[in-house]
Amino acid sequence: MIRREQYQRLERHLKGTGRQRVEMTFTEVAQVIGERLPDSAYQHPAWWGSDPKHTQAVWLDVGYTASPNLTAQKVTFTKVQLGDSRAPGITDGSGDRQKRS
Repeated sequence: MIRREQYQRLERHLKGTGRQRVEMTFTEVAQVIGERLPDSAYQHPAWWGSDPKHTQAVWLDVGYTASPNLTAQKVTFTKVQLGDSRAPGITDGSGDRQKRS
């Protein structure tokens, strides 16, 4: 089982790129976190969703949303602005997730 600390490696990776858009294969994501992704990441788009209750959704903490392509086994992380209606659960930059109404 992957621990929260391992997913935080992905958070640091995304933050470190400083890019608006980051495309990664599922294999690259697994290399960053140091473990194979769970089967649900390959089978269910919701795993990559913007639910701040999901342990793996660390991309929200650095202001990204995730758009997976399960067939190609790739994900695109896109930086969104606070207040963007497409960004439920995006943080205010302090690491505290903010609920969107």
